[in-house]
Amino acid sequence: MKTMVYIFFSFFMFCAMNLNAQSPIEIDTVSLRYVNGFTNQHEIVDEYQMTNHSNEEYITWVSLEPIKNKSNLLLMREFFLQAHGDFSYLHLMGDCILDELPVNTGYSFIKKIAPGETFTYFIVKTDPESNFYSERIVLMKESELTQFLKTQLEERYFFKPSNIVLTGK
Repeated sequence: MKTMVYIFFSFFMFCAMNLNAQSPIEIDTVSLRYVNGFTNQHEIVDEYQMTNHSNEEYITWVSLEPIKNKSNLLLMREFFLQAHGDFSYLHLMGDCILDELPVNTGYSFIKKIAPGETFTYFIVKTDPESNFYSERIVLMKESELTQFLKTQLEERYFFKPSNIVLTGK
């Protein structure tokens, strides 16, 4: 009987721990609405705070197109291999051109979120129905990207600050 109670208790604790486990990435969203006294416009700031609770690194960027139900493989191909203008991200990286260019959302902005770190997108907009940026935020494990590229991106290519402000649309 003691063995049966021990097995039942162990199973119960295992289930309870699984229910209390945190997801690897927590995304906290907050929306602030106010009237800009200078422009007399209603403005909205949506905050997307991503906290990495896992022991793996994650990466995020803003896609030029809505991500919808695209696979991570397709998202990586579009961002790193597809030419935007004359060059793809990999061409810019290989020719060391990225070192000379400012960070450009949709083209060269990419952020690594290390274990225990938090990164925040602040999206400033005037249309409450607009999902322009929120439909374009990509988030995935860095290991998927490393496997896709068959190499690890150098730290110099990652955005350093812990937040970015996206405006318009």
